[in-house]
Amino acid sequence: MTISEYPRLSGGTFFTLMLQALRQRMKTREHYKDECDGLRDPEVLIGLLTVINPDYAAPYNPKETLQTKANDFKSCKLSKGEYLPLGNSQEVKAFDKRVKTQYRLAFAAMTQFVSDYIEIGIAVKKDLNLVKALIDLVDSDESIRDEELFYIHPDGSTTKKAAFSDLDKVNLLVFLLGIWYYVVVFRKNNRVGEKTYDAWCPPNGGGPREYSGEMGLRITKDIELEPGVDDTDETASMEEAAESEQQTEYEQQEPNGPAPEQKYQQVNNPVVFSFTMNGNGQQVGKIDTQINHFHSGESHE
Repeated sequence: MTISEYPRLSGGTFFTLMLQALRQRMKTREHYKDECDGLRDPEVLIGLLTVINPDYAAPYNPKETLQTKANDFKSCKLSKGEYLPLGNSQEVKAFDKRVKTQYRLAFAAMTQFVSDYIEIGIAVKKDLNLVKALIDLVDSDESIRDEELFYIHPDGSTTKKAAFSDLDKVNLLVFLLGIWYYVVVFRKNNRVGEKTYDAWCPPNGGGPREYSGEMGLRITKDIELEPGVDDTDETASMEEAAESEQQTEYEQQEPNGPAPEQKYQQVNNPVVFSFTMNGNGQQVGKIDTQINHFHSGESHE
């Protein structure tokens, strides 16, 4: 059976959807003062790269240095390169290990990214639209096998690709980290998303290519969006899972073969995450405690 090349989840298509959920841009008159709102494509890409590597050293002038690379990554023409520690890089391998053994640190990095760039809780519902678009993209991507697993729940449980269309409750931070982790570790070839980007953002005679995609629009059911984990029923379920030392096999397959089998043990550390507004009207996130994380080990069966 022929697998459709559209739509495809990749680094560039993930990045493109993220850009549709950015905080409100700075007012035009403030741009005249040479002020910067930090929401240009290169700066948002740096934010995502910092989730992979918290010690990422951005170039001195990211707009000039990374503008072309950000465009090429977004349009799925570039998978890795200078200032893009992707592919089989040491940074990606360290990110993979961090998610498996120090989840709290990976979660904190994604929390910071969302606080810095993503619009949360506004009437336009950019955050909810982003979640719906990603659910739709994963569900529609025929190159992702139905049995592939995504860690997108605070209690450490998984959801198969086949069940993405059934999601009705999503934790924003954990969900975004889980999808980005899948992209970085299991979708190293960004070029697979090129036809998807071209369909979403058609050429504009050399001008900016505006997003005109409709990902997520077909999802009309209500989805409950949670910005963090509280200490109610969900925390109780996390505690029950920790007490039973629940282990889950995480099996993923790269395009060129299966990834090593991993086993995960959940350890509970509840988290409370909140968004506030500072005196400048900027969105600020805060982690009050530590989220649950996973310990992994090679299977010797």
